[in-house]
Amino acid sequence: MAPLSCRRVVWFALALALACGPKSPADTTDTTDSPGTTSGPGTTSDTTLSETTSTTSGNPSTAGSTAPNPTTANPTTTGDTGDSTGNTGGDFILVPDGGGGGCPRAAFSPCDPWAQDCAPDEKCAPTDGGCDVFTVTVCDDLPSQPVPIGGACKSQGRPLSGRNDCELGATCWFIDPETLIGTCVSLCHGSPETHDCSHVPGTACVLAHDNDPYVAPLCLPTCDPFEPTCPEGHHCHPSALTPELFACTPDASLGAAFEACGKTDCAAGLLCSEPEKAAVECAPDTNCCTPLCDTGAPDCPGAGQVCLPYYEMGQAPTGLEDVGRCGLQ
Repeated sequence: MAPLSCRRVVWFALALALACGPKSPADTTDTTDSPGTTSGPGTTSDTTLSETTSTTSGNPSTAGSTAPNPTTANPTTTGDTGDSTGNTGGDFILVPDGGGGGCPRAAFSPCDPWAQDCAPDEKCAPTDGGCDVFTVTVCDDLPSQPVPIGGACKSQGRPLSGRNDCELGATCWFIDPETLIGTCVSLCHGSPETHDCSHVPGTACVLAHDNDPYVAPLCLPTCDPFEPTCPEGHHCHPSALTPELFACTPDASLGAAFEACGKTDCAAGLLCSEPEKAAVECAPDTNCCTPLCDTGAPDCPGAGQVCLPYYEMGQAPTGLEDVGRCGLQ
């Protein structure tokens, strides 16, 4: 048997080995906070990608403060329209109708074209919001050398961007899509209920494109439906706000005779009529396109239609006394 002193040495060595043996996984975890990996408040993991982006692209003093370059702007990007966030110059988020796809609605416009309620150094102008027709408005910077009504203007980026060098209360219209050169036309004065274009003789208040009075009420030239003089892309039609006046109205999806219609979406030589006395060929209880006619030489295509005077006796503007409409008596 080993001496007692030797046995004590052996037991001491065994106890030491057990005490210093391998630890369990839980015992080996490092509980020291590591920068960039913890999730507690104030650590680097709290700074997300979206937060980092917002501190650069959403700063009004940096992002969007540079005016769009019409020579390099891409019509499909928000940088071209200026319709992005973070700029007081009329930039805003365009929310599409229905929340996804499609064109933005007038409800999301930042300004009223009748009131011109943008900042003092801006003007409220209609814009297409990335579509091909006016759908909303935008606050645009006033140009340093504004072009008066009737003068030649230049649209930035695309024809209906809404950003141009026209004066306050005017916008660029009749635009050549290649050169982006057009003519400054006045927005209607007053309100949708008391609209006025008397400050521009020979014009009437026309609601361009979607018939929303809070998007693009324009003072456009009056015309004779039997002697059309409207520029390309327009036809002579009664104004939605001033039906007693015929004005050069933008072409849209134009309906043929006896097809259903809204207010101004009939082809040249036709007008949108109420169903009661329009034509038997029209769908019941539906407005439809019916022909205009000359009361001096009446000719109407619908069954039972006759040429009815468009104006009440003595109310016709000079030169339009013979304008009639085909309808049922």
